[in-house]
Amino acid sequence: MTKGGGKKHLKRYVVSKHIPIHKKAFTYTVKPYPGPHAAHDCIPVTILLRDMFRFARNMSEVKKILFERNVVVDGRVRTNRKYPLGFMDVISFPKIKENYRMIYLAKKGLRVIPITEKETSVKLCQIKDKTTIKNGLTQLNLHDGRNILLPSEDATSSKYSTHDTIKISIPDQEILERYELKIGNYGFVTSGRWMGRHGTIEEISTHGRSPSKTVTLKTSDGEELVTLFRYIFVIGNDSPSITIEDKKKVKIDE
Repeated sequence: MTKGGGKKHLKRYVVSKHIPIHKKAFTYTVKPYPGPHAAHDCIPVTILLRDMFRFARNMSEVKKILFERNVVVDGRVRTNRKYPLGFMDVISFPKIKENYRMIYLAKKGLRVIPITEKETSVKLCQIKDKTTIKNGLTQLNLHDGRNILLPSEDATSSKYSTHDTIKISIPDQEILERYELKIGNYGFVTSGRWMGRHGTIEEISTHGRSPSKTVTLKTSDGEELVTLFRYIFVIGNDSPSITIEDKKKVKIDE
């Protein structure tokens, strides 16, 4: 007799380090549905509404907020209470006119920071892979599960490389800009010891195999950080092209 699939529940003591909940308050918590982000690198919509923003006191109120179509993620209404929110996702609450972006904060992990209405129409996505499909067309596979098919005139173009970042419009996914992972551009650390830190790329090591390659960043304070090549997410050329810090210092429960 087979097991019958994966478990539908999740105990609090094994949740992702990004989820800001008390691990000993209760036994279980919300398990994110499979989606654009890995289970260990996301926050379910319920946790955001109930535990971080305190918009709801319980699951019943969370469902009501969602079913009234009050939550928009990357330009699309989401009603799934377990929908996974991850790095660079744009979350909007149209009725109260508040907009946020998921970002990594140093020593905290995934959190939301407020952004302007203008920024809700764009998103940064890292190219994780390139595939060639029918008729020789090229498809870009992005970090949040998106796939963008390049137009026929760019099908054989080599200007889009893995680890580069593209700025797209949401929800129609039109490519607006491209940022290469190269010296001089602005990088953001997405994992490891320096997660949440950012600065100008000063050096990219060329020795060793790809998994062990390193990148040196120089922060605005003059500090130099060395991290793995695969942990770098380019967010602009000379400076960040989007908001990456909470300048208003919005208080969110953790």
